Amino acid sequence: MFSFLVSTQPALRHSDIEQTYCLSSISFFDATTSNRVGFRGQHAASFLQQQGLEIPPQPNNAVEMRNGLWVLRLSLTEFWVLDVEHQHTEAILELEKAALNASQVTRLYCQHSSAMFVLTGDACPQMFAKVCAVDFQPDVFTPGHIAQTSVARVSSVVVNTSQSAFKQTRFFILSDISSADYLWHALEDAALEFQQTTDKERFSDN
Repeated sequence: MFSFLVSTQPALRHSDIEQTYCLSSISFFDATTSNRVGFRGQHAASFLQQQGLEIPPQPNNAVEMRNGLWVLRLSLTEFWVLDVEHQHTEAILELEKAALNASQVTRLYCQHSSAMFVLTGDACPQMFAKVCAVDFQPDVFTPGHIAQTSVARVSSVVVNTSQSAFKQTRFFILSDISSADYLWHALEDAALEFQQTTDKERFSDN
C-alpha cells in the first residue's frame, strides 16, 4: 500500500511510489506531491483573472500558461491550478492568501485530497481503452480537453496535456488519493499488457 505525506510545506511532502516508471512505449510519473490548489465560487473566474491567470472559456478544458502552470476548468465555477514542475510554490501560496479576502471564492484542498499521475507516450490512448470508456485518441480528445470519468472504476479527472510542437503525447490523471495504490497498479497492468502485445508484434516482424 502506498503512503503519502501531503504537507502544506513542499519540502516535507513525500510519496513512496517510484517517481518514474518506464516502459519502452509509456512512462509513468507520480506527481502527487506537486503544487496545486483549487477554487470554487461565483467569482472564482474573475478572481483568477485578477491574479494574472489565464482561464479556459468553457468547462472541461485546460490551458497551459507560459510559466508552465496549468489551469483546469472543471465547471463554470470550479478551477484547479497545477504546478507540476514545482516551479511556482510562492505563486500558489499567494493565490491561497488572496482567496481569503475574495468574495464568493472558496479554496479547495485538492493538494491533500487528490493523487496525480503523469503518463507519457504515444501508446497512452490505446492503454486507456483497456480501463476507460472514453475515447482518448488524439483526433477525438484533443490537447487541452478534460474528461471527468471512471478509469479502472475509479472516478478520475483526465487531462490531455500533449504538446504538438514536441510531438509528445501526455496525460494528467487526478483521482481520490485513497485510490492511488489501486489506480497506479491498474494502469501499470494495462500498460504491461499492451507492452507484451507490442513485443510479440516486434518479434513476429523479425
